[in-house]
Amino acid sequence: MRPERILTEEETVKVLARLTDPNLLVLETAIATGARISEILGLKWCHVDLQTGILRIAQRYWRGDIDDPKSKTSKRPLTLGYLGDRYRAKAAADNAKADNWVFVRTDGSGLPLWDSGVRQALKRAAVAEGCDFPGLGPHSFRRANITWRQEVGGSSIEASKIAGHSTVRMTEEYTKIQLTRQEELTRLIQERLASVGEKQTAVVQ
Repeated sequence: MRPERILTEEETVKVLARLTDPNLLVLETAIATGARISEILGLKWCHVDLQTGILRIAQRYWRGDIDDPKSKTSKRPLTLGYLGDRYRAKAAADNAKADNWVFVRTDGSGLPLWDSGVRQALKRAAVAEGCDFPGLGPHSFRRANITWRQEVGGSSIEASKIAGHSTVRMTEEYTKIQLTRQEELTRLIQERLASVGEKQTAVVQ
């Protein structure tokens, strides 16, 4: 069962401030793109267009298993936005080669990071900030992206396509209506009605 909450924007900023790379960039990528953790860990540098700042989701890596993405619609391009510079810096620092994994373990194996290590780092940071909750993990930031993308003006269809969902109904299950957003929408309705009332009063006078 999916958790009924995601971290708030304020909690997210505080938690990220406690993390370091590569875990930090993995989670920043989840927040920015909505990609699944297995898709992020499955990235090789040949899937990253450093010039345009676009990731191409073509495979996934899940606990030692390399496979196609979850569904046909999961094969998709994702834009990095302001993270483009972070990826370019990492590529230069890593002397990146096309067939190298983007997020590599530190044991010299050259293999991708384990998702469990990313999750543990996230949990420690959340505990330190007093905002941990059952079910919090990298996938929580995928849910946050889907929710926030619609809050900033994206349609449910856009959010669904970008997330790689096979149906909009799945996107609906991921979308969390936060109280802050509910309050914003409530006030917009009230302000709209108040504006009409003011206009009617002006006409009468």
